[in-house]
Amino acid sequence: KIKALLGFNRYFSRSLNNDDCKFKSYLAGLYEGDGHIWIQKSGLAKRQNPRFCITFGMKNEPLAKKLLELIGSGFIRYKLQDNACVLVVSPVIGLKKIVNLINGELRTPKIHQLYALIDWLNKNHNANIYKLPLKGSSLSKDSWLSGFIDSDGSFSVLHTKLENGAKKRKIACRLRIEQRILDPISNESYEPVLTSIANFLNCSLLIKNQKSTGNNYYTLAASSQNSLKVIVDYLEKYPLYSSKFLDYRDWKEVVELILVNKHYTEEGISKTDSVRNGMNRQRTYFNWDHLNYLNL
Repeated sequence: KIKALLGFNRYFSRSLNNDDCKFKSYLAGLYEGDGHIWIQKSGLAKRQNPRFCITFGMKNEPLAKKLLELIGSGFIRYKLQDNACVLVVSPVIGLKKIVNLINGELRTPKIHQLYALIDWLNKNHNANIYKLPLKGSSLSKDSWLSGFIDSDGSFSVLHTKLENGAKKRKIACRLRIEQRILDPISNESYEPVLTSIANFLNCSLLIKNQKSTGNNYYTLAASSQNSLKVIVDYLEKYPLYSSKFLDYRDWKEVVELILVNKHYTEEGISKTDSVRNGMNRQRTYFNWDHLNYLNL
């Protein structure tokens, strides 16, 4: 455990030294991936506050609790049938804090949900909050993409083996991001922001069809050496905070072998299989020390 903590210290000391690494852009990306804002329809007799919500898989409950601690108001709602939990913020003081954090940091059509919340606060609580526009600066300048990856990204290590009938052994590392095509509330497209992500990661944006539902969705997969260098440089500067941080650290070990062309050595093949067998759904041990570095 001491060795792991020292590793975290070295890792996060690099990112915390950068003034642009801010909690607010990370929270904005997290919300735009797996969050929503519910506002009661007008005319109902019993009035309820809006709710700012971000959904997490149950294994990421520690991150949800950490965010609740930082925001200072709200609660965690559990959806055990879906193996998920939801960070819910509904007190006015918490909603104002959320708006103060992510207003001006959003990059997707979910900005319209934030605008509706600002309208509600201005009308019902004289908040006098100005609606800031979509952020258009480079993705490399803040931690928005880290939050978005924590919501909608996944890391994988691929190993096509000769004994499985392949003509040539292949080892590759990939970051995949998937998102719906249209925002269901505003009917606006996610294409502009996903095109920006694809351009930043040096990969292509594709449209695929989900056979189970018949719905189309955007997907991008970054796996070239140029892409891998960009991803590592970015995430070393702006860390992840969900359990994907642990997957990323393991994934990066194979990336480093690929970048020096040592992934097909006996040691490289062994490391690849070891990492594959401990990532994502195969992970059984979770060290959450990295949450100590998530601060306002």
